Amino acid sequence: MPSVTTGRSYLPLLLLVLLFGLPPTAGWLYIMNPQWLPEKQKNHGTLVSPPRPLQSLRLKDDRQQPFDWDTLSGKWILISRNSGTCDNGCRQQLLALRQIRRALGAERLRVERLLIQESPTADGAMGEASGFAEGAQVLYLPTDQQTQFDRLFAVSGTDHDNAIYLADPRGMLMMGYSASSPKKDILKDLETLLKASSNWTTGVNNGHG
Repeated sequence: MPSVTTGRSYLPLLLLVLLFGLPPTAGWLYIMNPQWLPEKQKNHGTLVSPPRPLQSLRLKDDRQQPFDWDTLSGKWILISRNSGTCDNGCRQQLLALRQIRRALGAERLRVERLLIQESPTADGAMGEASGFAEGAQVLYLPTDQQTQFDRLFAVSGTDHDNAIYLADPRGMLMMGYSASSPKKDILKDLETLLKASSNWTTGVNNGHG
């Protein structure tokens, strides 16, 4: 039977395991179950449950080449959608994405911005959207992907145009916001997620996930 002294010798090791193991686990659990947070910390957007894989959607970049979703692996993604020309509403949403990301400070490096352009109505619509992007990636939706896109981005409470969506570092669509959602609410949700997942995301990027 182990002595009390031997048992105590394992206590520092156990404490180290708990110290370094709990934060990543807590971050992962929050990402999977944000509804577990106390009421005052719950998300402001509409939760997509279960999350939906963006990788299933085939998009094209500004050179009309297939977009590789793996280039965004490990990043949180703020997404806006637009159909036709990039009008004032489209430009305002691109500005909102930029402001939200900038407000994150150093944590902004963990966040990317996308504008998904649907059904341009004129030859210049694609170039017009890229011109207003200001650092956001503009991706284009082939017409044969429209049905799948509509199904993927059908989130209760969001508008067809100018809605904002949030995807996690695994490329899963997890939250949606209407065009009228206060940008400070989106920022708060993203700040909470970044904080909760910081250790978890680091582990995944280092090959430990």
